[in-house]
Amino acid sequence: MENVCFHMKIKKQEISREDILDHWRLGKSKLDWRSLSIREKREWLKACLSWTGLPDKTIKSFNYIIDGNQVNTGLDFYCLLGETFFGYRGYFGQDSYGCIDCFSEIFMHVKNKKTVEKGAKVILKNSEQIREVLSDSFNYLIESFQKNGLEVELE
Repeated sequence: MENVCFHMKIKKQEISREDILDHWRLGKSKLDWRSLSIREKREWLKACLSWTGLPDKTIKSFNYIIDGNQVNTGLDFYCLLGETFFGYRGYFGQDSYGCIDCFSEIFMHVKNKKTVEKGAKVILKNSEQIREVLSDSFNYLIESFQKNGLEVELE
């Protein structure tokens, strides 16, 4: 009988939420969501939710800058949104409805029922890129930011 050797290309295993959480638990160097695949960015957002939970503190008066040059997909926007508002591993939803749910979660936890401090502003640089990526969700999110007390500046 002849030995037959099959050469198979093994696809690189994609990173899961558990892989990301293990990486963080072990205190390894920071992972960067920007270099992840679409599927891995979904896992990143799930890991952020698992790690930090839903936001439960008033959004401080600060200028939150989101650069559209870093947004090529909707998932990029939500990864960047969480990071911008709540730091590395921060979570602020995985889609427009999830983002609104996060505002509701903040409202339920803060004593004065104010989700955003006066003067807090989100600045969307290269906003046309974000508008193009988010499509119909863009205006919905802008209105939601404003309804919850964030000033919005489009550049």
